[in-house]
Amino acid sequence: MSARLLFMDDDPVVRVLRAILSNDKDPWIADYFAPERIDLTRLLNAAKGLRACDGAAIAKEADGMFDDASAIIFRRGEVDRACMRRHPRLKLIQRLGQRTDGIDLVAAAERDIRVSCLPRRTLLYTAEHGMLLMLALTKCLLAADRAVRDGGSVTPSSTQAGSVVYNWAAFNAAGLYGKKLGIVGMGEVGFLLAKLAHAFGMSIVYTKRRRATPEIEAAVGAQFVDERALLAGADFVSLMLPNLPEYAGYAGQKFFAGMRSDAYFINMSRGALVDEDALYQTLVSSQIAGAALDVHAIEPRPARDRFAELENIVMTPHLAGGAKSGLLDEFAIIARNCHAAFRGEAPQYEVRV
Repeated sequence: MSARLLFMDDDPVVRVLRAILSNDKDPWIADYFAPERIDLTRLLNAAKGLRACDGAAIAKEADGMFDDASAIIFRRGEVDRACMRRHPRLKLIQRLGQRTDGIDLVAAAERDIRVSCLPRRTLLYTAEHGMLLMLALTKCLLAADRAVRDGGSVTPSSTQAGSVVYNWAAFNAAGLYGKKLGIVGMGEVGFLLAKLAHAFGMSIVYTKRRRATPEIEAAVGAQFVDERALLAGADFVSLMLPNLPEYAGYAGQKFFAGMRSDAYFINMSRGALVDEDALYQTLVSSQIAGAALDVHAIEPRPARDRFAELENIVMTPHLAGGAKSGLLDEFAIIARNCHAAFRGEAPQYEVRV
Protein backbone atom coordinates (compact mmCIF):
# COMPACT_ATOMS: atom_id res chain seq x y z
CA MET A 1 0.00 0.00 0.00
CA SER A 2 1.32 3.48 -0.90
CA ALA A 3 2.05 5.91 1.90
CA ARG A 4 -0.85 8.13 2.91
CA LEU A 5 0.38 11.27 4.68
CA LEU A 6 -2.09 13.55 6.43
CA PHE A 7 -0.87 17.02 7.37
CA MET A 8 -3.15 18.03 10.20
CA ASP A 9 -2.46 21.78 10.43
CA ASP A 10 -1.32 24.51 8.08
CA ASP A 11 1.58 25.84 10.12
CA PRO A 12 4.08 27.48 7.71
CA VAL A 13 6.77 24.87 8.42
CA VAL A 14 4.30 22.01 7.93
CA ARG A 15 3.17 23.67 4.70
CA VAL A 16 6.74 23.71 3.35
CA LEU A 17 7.22 19.98 3.88
CA ARG A 18 3.86 19.23 2.32
CA ALA A 19 4.76 21.36 -0.70
CA ILE A 20 8.11 19.62 -1.18
CA LEU A 21 6.55 16.17 -1.04
CA SER A 22 3.71 17.23 -3.34
CA ASN A 23 5.85 18.93 -5.98
CA ASP A 24 9.47 19.75 -5.27
CA LYS A 25 9.60 21.90 -8.44
CA ASP A 26 6.99 24.32 -7.11
CA PRO A 27 8.60 27.81 -7.37
CA TRP A 28 6.92 28.75 -4.07
CA ILE A 29 9.47 26.54 -2.29
CA ALA A 30 12.47 28.51 -3.56
CA ASP A 31 10.65 31.73 -2.73
CA TYR A 32 10.08 30.56 0.83
CA PHE A 33 13.77 29.87 1.42
CA ALA A 34 15.01 33.00 -0.41
CA PRO A 35 17.49 34.61 -0.20
CA GLU A 36 19.10 31.31 0.82
CA ARG A 37 19.74 28.82 -1.95
CA ILE A 38 18.87 25.25 -1.00
CA ASP A 39 19.73 21.77 -2.18
CA LEU A 40 16.87 19.30 -1.73
CA THR A 41 18.89 16.25 -2.76
CA ARG A 42 19.38 14.72 0.69
CA LEU A 43 15.78 15.27 1.68
CA LEU A 44 14.40 13.85 -1.56
CA ASN A 45 16.59 10.77 -1.17
CA ALA A 46 15.31 10.26 2.38
CA ALA A 47 11.72 10.80 1.22
CA LYS A 48 11.67 8.21 -1.58
CA GLY A 49 8.29 6.53 -1.53
CA LEU A 50 6.71 9.41 0.38
CA ARG A 51 6.34 11.86 -2.52
CA ALA A 52 3.35 12.40 -4.77
CA CYS A 53 5.48 11.40 -7.76
CA ASP A 54 6.08 8.04 -6.01
CA GLY A 55 2.35 7.45 -5.68
CA ALA A 56 2.00 8.63 -2.09
CA ALA A 57 -1.28 10.31 -1.14
CA ILE A 58 -0.68 13.70 0.48
CA ALA A 59 -3.45 15.83 1.96
CA LYS A 60 -4.14 18.45 4.59
CA GLU A 61 -7.07 18.19 6.93
CA ALA A 62 -8.45 21.61 6.00
CA ASP A 63 -9.05 20.43 2.42
CA GLY A 64 -11.28 17.62 3.62
CA MET A 65 -10.23 14.74 5.81
CA PHE A 66 -9.19 11.53 4.12
CA ASP A 67 -9.38 8.45 6.28
CA ASP A 68 -6.88 5.65 6.66
CA ALA A 69 -3.74 7.77 6.82
CA SER A 70 -0.54 5.85 7.47
CA ALA A 71 1.15 8.89 9.07
CA ILE A 72 -0.17 12.08 10.64
CA ILE A 73 2.25 15.01 10.59
CA PHE A 74 1.54 18.22 12.48
CA ARG A 75 2.84 20.97 14.71
CA ARG A 76 -0.31 22.23 16.41
CA GLY A 77 -3.46 20.25 17.05
CA GLU A 78 -4.82 17.17 18.76
CA VAL A 79 -4.56 13.52 17.85
CA ASP A 80 -6.98 11.83 20.22
CA ARG A 81 -8.59 8.41 20.33
CA ALA A 82 -11.40 9.45 17.99
CA CYS A 83 -8.91 10.76 15.45
CA MET A 84 -6.93 7.53 15.54
CA ARG A 85 -10.11 5.53 15.08
CA ARG A 86 -10.60 7.20 11.70
CA HIS A 87 -7.24 5.82 10.59
CA PRO A 88 -7.20 2.04 11.12
CA ARG A 89 -3.79 1.59 9.46
CA LEU A 90 -2.10 4.53 11.16
CA LYS A 91 1.55 3.76 11.94
CA LEU A 92 3.05 7.11 12.95
CA ILE A 93 2.02 10.29 14.74
CA GLN A 94 4.75 12.83 14.03
CA ARG A 95 4.85 16.19 15.76
CA LEU A 96 7.25 18.99 14.89
CA GLY A 97 8.16 19.98 18.43
CA GLN A 98 8.93 18.29 21.74
CA ARG A 99 5.52 18.77 23.33
CA THR A 100 3.32 15.72 23.83
CA ASP A 101 0.18 17.58 24.88
CA GLY A 102 -2.72 16.94 22.55
CA ILE A 103 -1.54 13.41 21.74
CA ASP A 104 -3.34 10.52 23.44
CA LEU A 105 -0.27 8.40 24.17
CA VAL A 106 -2.32 5.69 25.87
CA ALA A 107 -4.56 5.23 22.84
CA ALA A 108 -1.51 5.20 20.56
CA ALA A 109 0.20 2.53 22.68
CA GLU A 110 -2.93 0.37 22.63
CA ARG A 111 -2.86 0.45 18.84
CA ASP A 112 0.95 0.13 18.63
CA ILE A 113 1.08 3.46 16.79
CA ARG A 114 4.50 5.03 17.01
CA VAL A 115 4.71 8.60 18.32
CA SER A 116 7.63 10.94 17.64
CA CYS A 117 7.98 14.47 18.99
CA LEU A 118 10.86 16.08 17.14
CA PRO A 119 12.86 18.68 19.09
CA ARG A 120 13.06 21.50 16.56
CA ARG A 121 16.58 22.84 16.29
CA THR A 122 15.24 26.14 14.97
CA LEU A 123 13.20 26.64 18.15
CA LEU A 124 16.20 25.82 20.33
CA TYR A 125 18.28 28.31 18.36
CA THR A 126 15.58 30.95 18.87
CA ALA A 127 15.65 30.42 22.63
CA GLU A 128 19.45 30.71 22.57
CA HIS A 129 19.09 33.96 20.65
CA GLY A 130 16.84 35.31 23.38
CA MET A 131 19.64 34.75 25.87
CA LEU A 132 22.08 36.43 23.47
CA LEU A 133 19.87 39.52 23.21
CA MET A 134 19.39 39.80 26.97
CA LEU A 135 23.11 39.42 27.55
CA ALA A 136 23.93 41.97 24.84
CA LEU A 137 21.67 44.50 26.53
CA THR A 138 22.74 44.00 30.11
CA LYS A 139 26.45 43.71 29.19
CA CYS A 140 26.32 46.85 27.00
CA LEU A 141 27.83 44.67 24.27
CA LEU A 142 27.54 46.95 21.25
CA ALA A 143 28.84 50.04 23.02
CA ALA A 144 31.57 48.03 24.77
CA ASP A 145 32.77 46.57 21.48
CA ARG A 146 32.84 50.04 19.94
CA ALA A 147 34.78 51.41 22.93
CA VAL A 148 37.51 48.81 22.46
CA ARG A 149 37.69 49.42 18.70
CA ASP A 150 37.94 53.18 19.25
CA GLY A 151 40.83 52.74 21.69
CA GLY A 152 41.23 53.52 25.38
CA SER A 153 41.49 57.03 26.75
CA VAL A 154 41.93 56.31 30.46
CA THR A 155 45.40 56.25 32.02
CA PRO A 156 45.85 53.57 34.71
CA SER A 157 46.15 55.01 38.21
CA SER A 158 49.08 54.27 40.48
CA THR A 159 46.93 51.88 42.50
CA GLN A 160 46.18 49.62 39.53
CA ALA A 161 48.50 46.70 38.92
CA GLY A 162 50.36 46.72 35.64
CA SER A 163 48.20 47.48 32.64
CA VAL A 164 44.99 46.05 34.11
CA VAL A 165 42.25 48.66 34.04
CA TYR A 166 38.92 47.09 34.87
CA ASN A 167 35.96 48.57 32.97
CA TRP A 168 38.05 51.43 31.54
CA ALA A 169 35.08 52.70 29.52
CA ALA A 170 32.99 52.96 32.72
CA PHE A 171 29.95 51.05 31.49
CA ASN A 172 27.16 50.21 33.91
CA ALA A 173 27.28 46.56 32.83
CA ALA A 174 25.47 43.87 34.81
CA GLY A 175 24.29 40.31 34.17
CA LEU A 176 21.32 37.98 34.22
CA TYR A 177 21.82 36.15 37.52
CA GLY A 178 19.11 37.07 40.01
CA LYS A 179 17.08 38.98 37.42
CA LYS A 180 13.43 38.31 36.57
CA LEU A 181 12.33 37.31 33.08
CA GLY A 182 8.71 37.91 32.12
CA ILE A 183 7.40 35.88 29.17
CA VAL A 184 4.22 37.08 27.50
CA GLY A 185 2.80 33.93 25.88
CA MET A 186 4.89 30.96 27.00
CA GLY A 187 4.51 28.47 24.16
CA GLU A 188 7.19 26.13 22.81
CA VAL A 189 9.92 28.73 22.35
CA GLY A 190 8.92 30.55 25.51
CA PHE A 191 9.34 27.35 27.52
CA LEU A 192 12.77 26.71 25.99
CA LEU A 193 13.81 30.29 26.75
CA ALA A 194 12.57 29.89 30.33
CA LYS A 195 14.58 26.70 30.67
CA LEU A 196 17.81 28.45 29.62
CA ALA A 197 17.08 31.53 31.72
CA HIS A 198 16.42 29.34 34.77
CA ALA A 199 19.86 27.77 34.28
CA PHE A 200 21.35 31.28 34.33
CA GLY A 201 19.83 31.84 37.76
CA MET A 202 16.93 34.00 36.59
CA SER A 203 13.44 33.79 38.06
CA ILE A 204 10.59 33.31 35.58
CA VAL A 205 7.10 34.78 35.49
CA TYR A 206 4.76 34.29 32.56
CA THR A 207 1.28 34.92 31.27
CA LYS A 208 -0.74 33.17 28.57
CA ARG A 209 -4.32 32.35 27.70
CA ARG A 210 -4.14 28.86 29.19
CA ARG A 211 -1.96 28.27 32.20
CA ALA A 212 0.82 25.72 31.76
CA THR A 213 0.71 22.42 33.61
CA PRO A 214 2.26 22.20 37.09
CA GLU A 215 4.94 19.94 35.59
CA ILE A 216 5.98 22.57 33.04
CA GLU A 217 6.00 25.31 35.67
CA ALA A 218 8.10 23.19 38.02
CA ALA A 219 10.59 22.31 35.27
CA VAL A 220 11.64 25.95 34.90
CA GLY A 221 10.51 27.40 38.21
CA ALA A 222 7.94 29.56 36.43
CA GLN A 223 5.16 31.48 38.16
CA PHE A 224 1.89 32.30 36.41
CA VAL A 225 0.86 35.95 36.87
CA ASP A 226 -1.39 38.44 35.14
CA GLU A 227 0.15 40.72 32.54
CA ARG A 228 0.01 43.82 34.72
CA ALA A 229 2.07 42.15 37.45
CA LEU A 230 4.48 40.73 34.88
CA LEU A 231 5.20 44.10 33.29
CA ALA A 232 5.56 45.83 36.65
CA GLY A 233 7.95 43.25 38.08
CA ALA A 234 10.15 41.90 35.27
CA ASP A 235 13.68 43.05 34.47
CA PHE A 236 13.28 41.62 30.96
CA VAL A 237 9.97 41.28 29.09
CA SER A 238 9.99 38.85 26.17
CA LEU A 239 7.04 38.95 23.76
CA MET A 240 6.34 35.39 22.58
CA LEU A 241 2.80 35.55 21.19
CA PRO A 242 1.74 33.79 17.97
CA ASN A 243 1.42 35.82 14.79
CA LEU A 244 -2.36 36.17 14.78
CA PRO A 245 -4.40 39.17 13.55
CA GLU A 246 -5.81 39.84 17.00
CA TYR A 247 -2.31 40.42 18.35
CA ALA A 248 -1.33 43.10 15.80
CA GLY A 249 0.21 46.04 17.66
CA TYR A 250 -0.17 44.18 20.96
CA ALA A 251 2.88 45.84 22.50
CA GLY A 252 1.84 49.48 22.37
CA GLN A 253 1.92 52.60 24.50
CA LYS A 254 -0.06 51.07 27.39
CA PHE A 255 2.08 47.93 27.31
CA PHE A 256 5.37 49.84 27.56
CA ALA A 257 3.95 52.22 30.17
CA GLY A 258 3.42 49.20 32.40
CA MET A 259 7.12 48.26 32.33
CA ARG A 260 9.74 49.47 34.78
CA SER A 261 12.12 52.25 33.72
CA ASP A 262 15.12 49.93 34.21
CA ALA A 263 13.59 47.01 32.28
CA TYR A 264 14.32 45.72 28.77
CA PHE A 265 11.92 44.63 26.03
CA ILE A 266 12.69 41.65 23.75
CA ASN A 267 10.79 40.66 20.58
CA MET A 268 11.56 37.47 18.64
CA SER A 269 7.98 36.66 17.63
CA ARG A 270 6.82 38.92 14.75
CA GLY A 271 7.32 42.59 14.02
CA ALA A 272 3.59 43.17 13.48
CA LEU A 273 2.94 42.48 17.17
CA VAL A 274 4.72 45.69 18.17
CA ASP A 275 3.55 49.26 17.68
CA GLU A 276 6.93 50.60 16.59
CA ASP A 277 5.86 54.25 16.97
CA ALA A 278 5.10 53.55 20.62
CA LEU A 279 8.33 51.61 21.09
CA TYR A 280 10.38 54.38 19.50
CA GLN A 281 8.90 57.04 21.75
CA THR A 282 9.43 54.77 24.75
CA LEU A 283 13.12 54.35 23.92
CA VAL A 284 13.73 58.00 23.02
CA SER A 285 12.23 59.14 26.31
CA SER A 286 14.10 56.44 28.28
CA GLN A 287 10.79 55.20 29.61
CA ILE A 288 12.43 51.75 29.62
CA ALA A 289 16.14 50.92 29.67
CA GLY A 290 16.31 49.40 26.21
CA ALA A 291 15.05 46.87 23.70
CA ALA A 292 16.25 44.08 21.43
CA LEU A 293 14.50 43.14 18.20
CA ASP A 294 15.08 40.19 15.92
CA VAL A 295 11.85 40.86 14.01
CA HIS A 296 10.70 44.13 12.50
CA ALA A 297 7.58 45.86 11.19
CA ILE A 298 9.23 46.06 7.75
CA GLU A 299 11.78 43.46 6.70
CA PRO A 300 14.45 44.19 5.68
CA ARG A 301 14.48 47.26 7.91
CA PRO A 302 15.22 50.29 5.70
CA ALA A 303 18.66 51.87 5.73
CA ARG A 304 19.04 54.88 8.07
CA ASP A 305 15.91 53.80 9.92
CA ARG A 306 15.11 55.89 13.01
CA PHE A 307 15.88 52.98 15.36
CA ALA A 308 19.42 52.76 13.96
CA GLU A 309 20.21 56.09 15.62
CA LEU A 310 19.32 54.86 19.10
CA GLU A 311 21.97 53.70 21.56
CA ASN A 312 19.60 51.67 23.76
CA ILE A 313 18.56 49.03 21.21
CA VAL A 314 20.10 45.87 19.76
CA MET A 315 18.78 44.58 16.42
CA THR A 316 19.38 41.42 14.40
CA PRO A 317 17.99 40.60 10.93
CA HIS A 318 15.34 37.96 11.78
CA LEU A 319 17.87 35.15 12.17
CA ALA A 320 17.13 33.82 15.66
CA GLY A 321 16.13 30.40 14.34
CA GLY A 322 19.27 30.01 12.25
CA ALA A 323 19.33 29.46 8.50
CA LYS A 324 16.01 28.46 6.96
CA SER A 325 17.77 25.58 5.25
CA GLY A 326 18.06 23.97 8.68
CA LEU A 327 14.44 22.93 8.21
CA LEU A 328 15.58 20.40 5.62
CA ASP A 329 17.42 18.42 8.31
CA GLU A 330 14.23 18.28 10.38
CA PHE A 331 12.24 17.17 7.32
CA ALA A 332 14.76 14.40 6.59
CA ILE A 333 14.29 13.04 10.12
CA ILE A 334 10.53 13.01 9.58
CA ALA A 335 10.95 11.12 6.31
CA ARG A 336 13.19 8.53 7.96
CA ASN A 337 10.73 8.24 10.84
CA CYS A 338 7.92 7.45 8.39
CA HIS A 339 9.93 4.67 6.80
CA ALA A 340 10.96 3.29 10.21
CA ALA A 341 7.37 3.25 11.51
CA PHE A 342 6.07 1.63 8.33
CA ARG A 343 8.62 -1.16 8.91
CA GLY A 344 7.50 -1.52 12.51
CA GLU A 345 10.67 0.03 13.87
CA ALA A 346 11.13 2.81 16.41
CA PRO A 347 11.35 6.34 14.97
CA GLN A 348 13.84 8.90 16.18
CA TYR A 349 12.64 10.89 19.22
CA GLU A 350 10.01 8.29 20.00
CA VAL A 351 7.69 9.05 22.92
CA ARG A 352 6.07 6.28 24.94
CA VAL A 353 3.45 6.40 27.65
